[in-house]
Amino acid sequence: MRIPVLLRKLFLFLAVGLPAFLVAFPLNFLLVDSCGLPKWLAYAIVLVVQVNINFPLCRWLVFEPAPEKSVWRQYAEFMGAVAFFRGLDWLFYSFCVEAFRFPLVIAGRDCYYLAYQFANVVIFSLAKFVFCRNAIEGRRK
Repeated sequence: MRIPVLLRKLFLFLAVGLPAFLVAFPLNFLLVDSCGLPKWLAYAIVLVVQVNINFPLCRWLVFEPAPEKSVWRQYAEFMGAVAFFRGLDWLFYSFCVEAFRFPLVIAGRDCYYLAYQFANVVIFSLAKFVFCRNAIEGRRK
């Protein structure tokens, strides 16, 4: 049985997001716990790092770049598309870490904010896929 192209691309999109995902959690923990940054600022930095890791991976391994778009235009559109969803992601995360604290201890440290980070990955992944695909591949007929 053949897997539809769109479903295969979604799977690849999620798979190539794994390196940035694996960097994001320790980076967020380091920035909050070791550097003492406010959670909202640490998460904003993490989001920028993730997007910059994901663009080349998505472009090379997931989507078929539109030949009429330069790499820089694809990057700008990718950043614009992702910025909207990352903005919503950041707002939701910032609200939740301030309003809904619960016990989650890892290595003796309170890390409840990492649960919200994980929840946002799940919540926003599909929407980011659709917009990132359009940014790199262009609109398909």
